[in-house]
Amino acid sequence: MHDLVHDLAHSIAGDEFISLEHGRLPRHLAQIRHSSVVCDSELHTIPESLYEAKKLRTLNLLFPRGNLGEVPPSLFSSFRYLRSLNLRGSGIKRLHNSFSSLISLRYLNISNTLIETLPESIGDLDYLQVLNLAYCYGLIELPMSLARLTNLRHLMINGCDKLSHLPDCIGNLIQLQTLPTFIVGTGNHQGLKQLQFLPLVGELNIRQLENANSRFDSRLANLRMKPKLRLLGLSWRNDHDDLITINNNDSTLDEELLENLQPHQNLKRLSIEGYPGKYFPRWIGTPELPNLTNIVLISCKRCEHLPALGQLPFLKTIYMLGMPNVKNIGSGFYGRVSGRQFQSLQELSFIDFPNLEFWWSMNIKEEFPSLVKLTINKCPKLKNMPCFPSLKHLELRNCNEMILRSAANLSTLLNLLIDVFTGHLVILDSLIGNNPHLMSLTISSCTNLCSVSSKLGGLIALKSLTIRWCEELISLPQEIQNLSSLESLEIIECHSLINLPEGLGGLTSLRSLSIENCNNITYLPMGLQYLTSLEHLTLMYCPSLASLPANFRNLSTLRSLYILNCPELTCLPEELQYVTTLQNLDIHSCPAIKDLPAWIRSLSSLTSLVISDCCNIISLPEGLQHLINLQHLSIRECPTLENRCKKYTGEDWPKVSHIPHIYIGSTEPRQHDGASSSSR
Repeated sequence: MHDLVHDLAHSIAGDEFISLEHGRLPRHLAQIRHSSVVCDSELHTIPESLYEAKKLRTLNLLFPRGNLGEVPPSLFSSFRYLRSLNLRGSGIKRLHNSFSSLISLRYLNISNTLIETLPESIGDLDYLQVLNLAYCYGLIELPMSLARLTNLRHLMINGCDKLSHLPDCIGNLIQLQTLPTFIVGTGNHQGLKQLQFLPLVGELNIRQLENANSRFDSRLANLRMKPKLRLLGLSWRNDHDDLITINNNDSTLDEELLENLQPHQNLKRLSIEGYPGKYFPRWIGTPELPNLTNIVLISCKRCEHLPALGQLPFLKTIYMLGMPNVKNIGSGFYGRVSGRQFQSLQELSFIDFPNLEFWWSMNIKEEFPSLVKLTINKCPKLKNMPCFPSLKHLELRNCNEMILRSAANLSTLLNLLIDVFTGHLVILDSLIGNNPHLMSLTISSCTNLCSVSSKLGGLIALKSLTIRWCEELISLPQEIQNLSSLESLEIIECHSLINLPEGLGGLTSLRSLSIENCNNITYLPMGLQYLTSLEHLTLMYCPSLASLPANFRNLSTLRSLYILNCPELTCLPEELQYVTTLQNLDIHSCPAIKDLPAWIRSLSSLTSLVISDCCNIISLPEGLQHLINLQHLSIRECPTLENRCKKYTGEDWPKVSHIPHIYIGSTEPRQHDGASSSSR
């Protein structure tokens, strides 16, 4: 789309537009009005010939490596008619005072640069309407002369984390519509009242609210009279709540402050972070914000009760994190206990509620009728949750095992993740059995899980199964063979697992199989030969694995084989030569493998071959030169083999010289002369 717009603009501008790369400029630039110049890594300044374009109106200077350093003063004096200047990502550290020569400038973009301050002369740019300073991480202050930019409509300072305050004059810019970030300072004229007359549109994030020291000041912010605001973020410094606790200060000031910052009812997204009050204002719930769709509450550490959100008709997402004083989710969270509660809510997250014990439920179908995703993380005392009639995605992490009893009543799940449970998870059988339509199942860090329920075999729609960091898992059920829709299987760090079931061969749709960090697996089942849809096979850190099944011939769709740190593995299976679909073969840290077989020449589709830390492979087989599709060869930490593959002089060099990209003992590729080579 960007290219299409670029081409359209070019066609409209005709001969008045020029786009150039790598500093190559044509002659006769006098009539050019609009120019984009890409300066490559070898060019650290602006091409001299560009200064001939005295009538330039638009200039985009693109420095992909961010290496401009400083804009030469001659640029400002040469382009007095310039209206748009884009130096985004150029790496400039400062602007010269002569910058004020650009008296016609309307648009200035110096975002993503190293600039720390702006010259006071920026106030002379009477016509400037857009000033983009976003993500200038080193910017420490803005000049007072901004007060003179009476035509400024858009000031982007989001991502300028070192800015500690805004100039006193910001409230005088009464045409300012875009101000994504407002920083409350400590001065008398750096407070919230600066927002009073600004006709703000879109997004506003107010930072450092701990500096707001006047209830009257916050009322003057006048957020309720800004109907075009759609996103509002309110944040206090992370340690402000701790200071209140240490000093035993009353939090009512912050509570009144938040009460006075009530936005217009058109607001759609609200974020509150670090709020040190105990209670939320009533305006957060209905009917004050009927159009709210998203709410985020982070680190509101002193709050004891959640705001009443159940009656907000369009609320789709609730994300809450870090509220240690909340012990119960009571009826107050639902608001008026009648009608449909949370009728539009689709995603709900409770994260880091260490003292949450009970979740009150209305026990009616109208409760959370649209919820499709629920995340509960770090809630170790919570033992119950309501029933969700439409829930599709459930994530339970670092929770009490008892919560699985409530989850077992669910029957509509498509995705289930169970992570960091210390019990034996007996109730997991019911949860799996009651959700036959599951498509994705992840069981992670369940340290006492010894086996997986045979009911796993009933998940005929399952496409992805991941089991990782389950130290006590001894076996997988034979019923796994019934998972005819399974496409991805990952078994990771299950050190007590000795073997995989022969029923693995029933996974006729399996495309990806990964066995990683399983210390006691000594062999793979013979049923592996029946995985006729398998495309990717990964074997990593299996120190007891001594051999691979001989019958690889039937893996007719295998495209990649990755073997890492299997020290007992002595050779590749001979029937692998018949897998002519194989494109990527990686062998790392397998010291018992002594050579590559001669039949490797039969892998006609091979495009990448990687051999690393296999010190006993001392030569390459004849016939590699017949692998005409081989594009990448990497040999590292194989001293003898590296010497034999030295460019021109190595004994095995003729076998590999046809390969375009060769990596020998380093991270830099070597390319032979036929592929525009360069040697080390």
